[in-house]
Amino acid sequence: NEWYFLIFLSLLGIVLNTAFFTKGLELTTPAHASLISCMIPVITFIFAWILGREGLNFYKSLSLVVAITGALILMEIDNLDISSNLFLGDVFIFINFTCFGLFLVLSKPMIEKHTSLGLSVLVISIGSFLLIPFAIKGIFNNWESWLNLPWWIYFAAFYSIFFATVVTYSLNYYAMEYVDSSKVALFIYLQPVVAGTLSVVIGKDEITNRLILSSLLIMLGLLLSTIDNKSASKIR
Repeated sequence: NEWYFLIFLSLLGIVLNTAFFTKGLELTTPAHASLISCMIPVITFIFAWILGREGLNFYKSLSLVVAITGALILMEIDNLDISSNLFLGDVFIFINFTCFGLFLVLSKPMIEKHTSLGLSVLVISIGSFLLIPFAIKGIFNNWESWLNLPWWIYFAAFYSIFFATVVTYSLNYYAMEYVDSSKVALFIYLQPVVAGTLSVVIGKDEITNRLILSSLLIMLGLLLSTIDNKSASKIR
């Protein structure tokens, strides 16, 4: 039944994705979460390859290696403490991105039937309905705290719901109408570049050799990912 499949997509992309991410972020740090997010393209491609949706390409494989190297350099993997007690939070974040990777792969065939906007509305609406009981419980148990929150908290909540969820999911689906799901996921590597650039613009950070090197590697990885199988065959 198609509705069961749509509910499954909502569970993966909205409910489980949100639950594991928020709980994981409570236990770990934003830096750890950003670092683990670099695994999204790898996870997405692995699912796509296992399900026979995408084939293995030399340039696609190389793009993953180059881009993830750039992202790890930017996230200062050389300073990562693997003995940290934040392991459980990191595991939750990894499960979150695993759900999202499978969500991208399984969603692609549905786009042709429902269009990118239609599928976004269906998945987000079903996910919102499934989360209503948890939202009501949270508001009921903490209604006094909700009334005393500063205005910027409400603005941040609106931004997270509208831009980081509705707009992002819609653009992801729109992109998957034209390219492979793993290639859409690969653009997650632009996130640290964008964040770093904005940080420099507003004076929170400065341009460093690490930032320049990682940005170049990430962009090179994205460029390599655009070489399809036919082009790769001609070059070889």
